[in-house]
Amino acid sequence: MADVKDYAVEEFSQHDRTLMQRPYDFYDKVRAGGCPVARSEQLGGFWYTTNYAATRRVYDDFRTFSSADGTALPKQPLALYPIDLDPPQQTRMRKLLNPIFLPDAIQKYRPRFEAIITELLDAIVPAGEAELQEQLVRPTLATVIMPFLGVPRADWEILSHKIDFLTRMRVEDPETCGQYGLELSQYLYEFAARRRQSPPEDDLMQTLIDAEIGGEKLTDDEIVGIATLVLFGGLDTTSAVAGMSLWYLIEHPEERAKLLSGEIDFPTALQEFVRYASPIQGLRRTVTRDTELEGCPLKAGDYIMAMNGAANHDPGHFADPNEVRFDRAVRSEHDHLGFGGGAHICIGQHFAKALLEMMIRSIFERLPDLKIRSDFQPDFAVGESRVLKTLPVTFRAS
Repeated sequence: MADVKDYAVEEFSQHDRTLMQRPYDFYDKVRAGGCPVARSEQLGGFWYTTNYAATRRVYDDFRTFSSADGTALPKQPLALYPIDLDPPQQTRMRKLLNPIFLPDAIQKYRPRFEAIITELLDAIVPAGEAELQEQLVRPTLATVIMPFLGVPRADWEILSHKIDFLTRMRVEDPETCGQYGLELSQYLYEFAARRRQSPPEDDLMQTLIDAEIGGEKLTDDEIVGIATLVLFGGLDTTSAVAGMSLWYLIEHPEERAKLLSGEIDFPTALQEFVRYASPIQGLRRTVTRDTELEGCPLKAGDYIMAMNGAANHDPGHFADPNEVRFDRAVRSEHDHLGFGGGAHICIGQHFAKALLEMMIRSIFERLPDLKIRSDFQPDFAVGESRVLKTLPVTFRAS
């Protein structure tokens, strides 16, 4: 077994606001140095993957690389289920949740989604300019995800703020994050308790309250953990893919026309956008036993970050990885790791793709002459996810 000293120590954190503006340059540098697995002493010390093979193995081998201690670094102050569980507990919970998020099940929400997008577009089309992320993408997601869960309208803004803060600020302001974590958790416990005593409604919270696993109702901890994951995934990671997709399609009108006409397959395009955007750049696992990963020795108790962004931009696996290619040859539907992989692959991926397709089609139908504003300088919010902060555009007012 190789010695730890034989492996590069390259200081890295996905919370680094400068480095994560151009993370693929960094991954390329470390990978080119012959390090499929590298070490960082930031955030208490951890290992991280830089190529596809190492990242794929971490996701596929949950017995060696466990999620049970959480998947974030620094740790989130509250559990997210089922991602913070390992099989068989995770498998039983996913079996319950999978039908809720299947493509056919999501279709019943289509009229609601389309109405929300239309209303937001109606508000911006007279102006001739807009900031798409702030005025369309994020409001669409909040207006979809909050009622999907059953959250009252009066609470949407404060919950969205706390979730964004918990994603972005755990390094800079851990004290406030701890407080927000407690407040968000308390809110969801009280919300679930209140709903147990209320008439049934048609939303996810009601489904969770009524659900059973092995003849037993979900516990309050399980309900809150699932609700928390839905909020984080629905509000943040989907906006990351939306922003990158819209930016690319505005800048490439010929490919946009082919996509909207059906010449380019929409599901294929969305998979490529998710790979390219890699909204979740990396997730933590805890090593359960001494092992080697791509020749690198790991000890039980070590933390390792499986870097989706590095895997999805590994030229050893994807030709021209830093380009969007709708004709890309893929080995399987889940060849990329934009939705994670293995037992913990994103449960909400069909929900996200359905919403993204509706959003993209609606925007270009109403605003076919979109142009990126000339003073646009891309800037990314970073943390668990990497999200384009703004996307300022101009168009013909109507």
